[in-house]
Amino acid sequence: MKKLRKQIKESFFNPILHFLPLLLFLVLDEFYGMNTAWEIAFPIALLLVFYVYYVFNQIFIWHLIFTFLFMGVGLVTSIVYLLPLPFYLQNFEDKVVVLAFILVFLLFKKQIQRTISRIMPRLIPMSNNFNELYRVIWTLFFVLLFFISANLLLKFSENTQTKLYLELLKYIFVGIVIFLIIYEILRVQIIRGKLVREEWWPIVSDQGKIIGSIQYLTSLLDEKKYMHPIVRVLLLERNMIFLQKRTTEDLIFPGLWDTAISNHVRMGENIEQCIDRTVYEHSILNKFKYMYLANYTHETKNELHYAFLFVSCQLAELNPNSAFVENTKWWTQQQIEENLETGIFSENFKIEFDLLKRSGLLETGKCECACRLKEVIYQQPNIIKKK
Repeated sequence: MKKLRKQIKESFFNPILHFLPLLLFLVLDEFYGMNTAWEIAFPIALLLVFYVYYVFNQIFIWHLIFTFLFMGVGLVTSIVYLLPLPFYLQNFEDKVVVLAFILVFLLFKKQIQRTISRIMPRLIPMSNNFNELYRVIWTLFFVLLFFISANLLLKFSENTQTKLYLELLKYIFVGIVIFLIIYEILRVQIIRGKLVREEWWPIVSDQGKIIGSIQYLTSLLDEKKYMHPIVRVLLLERNMIFLQKRTTEDLIFPGLWDTAISNHVRMGENIEQCIDRTVYEHSILNKFKYMYLANYTHETKNELHYAFLFVSCQLAELNPNSAFVENTKWWTQQQIEENLETGIFSENFKIEFDLLKRSGLLETGKCECACRLKEVIYQQPNIIKKK
């Protein structure tokens, strides 16, 4: 669960943290001047850099880029203050500079996204974080545009209470900034809480290394296919294989005969925990021992599988949960071979049946000391085993 929470935090990083030093700089400059703004906002920017490095390591470079941008905005603002400006631009030069930087971000969104992709590893969390970033950028754009426009209108008006209105506008700006910060913090915390309660699947590379995560329904319904680790356990007894016929509502192999024990590995879960959870949920066995056979990759209609295949012969009592299966049956090798090309078996099982035949387990009829199987039970927690 700890690893899952970390992955969700990195996938849904609070975008307001990128802008927090800059927003503090604008607020402090409004009330206390440039020097005080630098003295407070700059140390906070450095503290955030260290915080992101230790808590959100995968997106550290992403945040570091924004820290340098903050430094750039502050430097440009400091230079602009030294220039002779028209009266109507005085006292809010910093907002004009920030608005100009935001306009650059909005106008060159695609180019910036491509540049970020080249600089950083292409991790799944970055797609969501980039969208969240631009949502906040648009919000800041309208807030600054409102503040600058209101300032200009007041300065060009002949109202005798212009100074009072300008002071009031300053407090309105600060109130909006504080509200935006609090809103984003609460919003992100609520969304993260919801995501933790959902089922998330790891996304792995062709070598089995975790490179991201995704909510399971999003993965199955997305046009893009992601590779997920799965566990598969073949149940053997006297040269026979125990198979289940999946229900027609099954999202992956509807109506097909398939391996009796099969499931996706959840984020933060290791291989053994996934098998134990699956056995418990399906109520198949009371006492269960299994041994590692092989791993393989396979493409299905909705996703890519990085499969860990195990076998088990030490069966106690089979009690398949009817909610998960339509039917169950012990199949002989001859029966399977006669129906192998009829389309009643899942493609994953067809691969596994071939691996099983080559292992020699169906010839010996047992998978204990006398069989050809040499591998031990998979025992690397929290790490996806490479092929």
